[in-house]
Amino acid sequence: MNFEPGEEQQLLAASVARLFEDHAAQLPVDPAAQWRDYRDIGLLGLPFAEASGGLGGGAEEVMLVMEAFGRALGRAPYPSSVLLAGRLLEAVGARDLLAGLIAGDRRPVLCLYEPGRRYRWDDPATAAERADDGWLLSGAKCAVLDAGPDSVLICPATTADGLGLFAVPPGTAGVTVDLLPTPDGRRAANVRFDAVALPADAGIGDPATNRTLLAAAIDGAIAATCAEMLGAMEKLLEITVDYLGTRRQFGVAIGSFQALQHRAADMLMAIEQARSMTIHAVAMLGAAGEERGAAVAAAKALVNRAARFVGQQAIQLHGGMGLTSEYPAGAYFQRLTVLENLFGDTDHHLDTVERAGGLKAA
Repeated sequence: MNFEPGEEQQLLAASVARLFEDHAAQLPVDPAAQWRDYRDIGLLGLPFAEASGGLGGGAEEVMLVMEAFGRALGRAPYPSSVLLAGRLLEAVGARDLLAGLIAGDRRPVLCLYEPGRRYRWDDPATAAERADDGWLLSGAKCAVLDAGPDSVLICPATTADGLGLFAVPPGTAGVTVDLLPTPDGRRAANVRFDAVALPADAGIGDPATNRTLLAAAIDGAIAATCAEMLGAMEKLLEITVDYLGTRRQFGVAIGSFQALQHRAADMLMAIEQARSMTIHAVAMLGAAGEERGAAVAAAKALVNRAARFVGQQAIQLHGGMGLTSEYPAGAYFQRLTVLENLFGDTDHHLDTVERAGGLKAA
């Protein structure tokens, strides 16, 4: 399978790569300023249709952006706020919330998973009941990536009519947000909703179709995560090969040892296999639900395995230096470890492929 970017796509990739590299070099980090940069360059509107106020970028453009994001170890909540929550808002027709996101004024995050339910999101224990002229929302969500006190929380909940989606503004009474650091240095939160009173218009979308639209948004975010992992693996291989060329033993660079050359070549082969499966997943994002889900799950399973292999080989080839906080290889290994379990581990995705009866041709 081949994926050759066009001229405009190459310009996009080069522009975002420069932006992400500049952000990675900034100390101290200014998250608000960096988010404005995302807005100014058009990234906040990139994946949305022009009719929705976006730029009409496709899945291929998102893949290029996320590869660059992974290479630079991007820390902005772009994947969670734009590529997951934002796409869901567009799909369900929440235009005001989407407009706020594109303008850089709001950062929605999707509260997807619940304690004790692993990667199941389609039958939440969190529930919303009609009350007077609005809703009462009760339940708990866990490991909400990039959630914070300023986030608009998009919460799936069971209602009498089906799967409801509720937009909970920052500072709403009854909402508890417990911030947690992630192993790769980002932010997540456990969120609790204690009989949260919401107005009637807090419910977005249609309970009859929300589950289908949410599944599509998650699949798109998984494909984007695969691209992010691909970029991180590529950069980690570059760091490793550079180290092999400079570290000397027995009077020569250890990169001259054939056994280590073979291990680097194996890392490259794993990355290229991951690239092919990621491209296949991107190509299948427009397919029907189960077919699309199987393609995306197969890609995530293979990319997960590649990421673990590449990460472990990189650390072993570096020796103890690979895990020091001052050296970048350890940071890439930590990011890949976190992303390996995002949206489901390898066994979860293989189960998804099996239930779908395997892969279909693109």
